[in-house]
Amino acid sequence: MTVDNNDIDCPKFAWIIMTALGCLDLVRGFIHTVLLEYAAENIMGLDLLVARDDQLLLLGTFGISNYLTGMMLILIALKARNIVPYVFLAIPVSYLWGGFLISRVASSSARLGGLPMMIVYIAVCIGTFVAILVWKNLKKS
Repeated sequence: MTVDNNDIDCPKFAWIIMTALGCLDLVRGFIHTVLLEYAAENIMGLDLLVARDDQLLLLGTFGISNYLTGMMLILIALKARNIVPYVFLAIPVSYLWGGFLISRVASSSARLGGLPMMIVYIAVCIGTFVAILVWKNLKKS
């Protein structure tokens, strides 16, 4: 059974934004893997004189997950538009919950140069989810 994406109740702006976020995640994956040492020192602000290989391994592993989430967001936007609103909700919930759990056991002295972009990323997800709800309510009226 195939689903015709034209019959899905998902506004076009939502899946376009999800595709853009997927592309952004692919860029983040590239930065975290191909440009790993540069990202660690210049964006994250890590001191690689201490546990260099462990820090690079962790940052690089995060980059691998960026490739995965990037491809999944693009695939969802193109092939499973019926779940787009739920994914926009799941992303900030996951990041905020994970951030809370991590903050209970660790704090960073690093620059965290990617944090401002991630705040915008999360805000875009929340804003798009709210916009979808408004769109659905207006469509019902």
